[in-house]
Amino acid sequence: MIYSEYYQYYKGPSLIKATLNETENITELIQKFYGENNDWNGKLWTYQDIFKDNCQGNKFYCEFKDKGERVHWFQGIINNEKEYLNIPLHTPMSQL
Repeated sequence: MIYSEYYQYYKGPSLIKATLNETENITELIQKFYGENNDWNGKLWTYQDIFKDNCQGNKFYCEFKDKGERVHWFQGIINNEKEYLNIPLHTPMSQL
């Protein structure tokens, strides 16, 4: 985990769903890292920070909903658990 100045000022949409390997609900787990302010707690996290050891090869999916009810999502496969989960940051048009 590293602190990120960019994430310090980010406030994203609400997390509504997260899954691991298409079936395991990990919404509560991801929410702990996404934080109360929807800012990833101002940090970039490694896959290992979030998913623990032996997570290589796992698929993940996260879905968010902004205040305008628009849904944003991202997905990926963990190729290296020591890499950072550097997800796209969504900023609703009303906040630009």
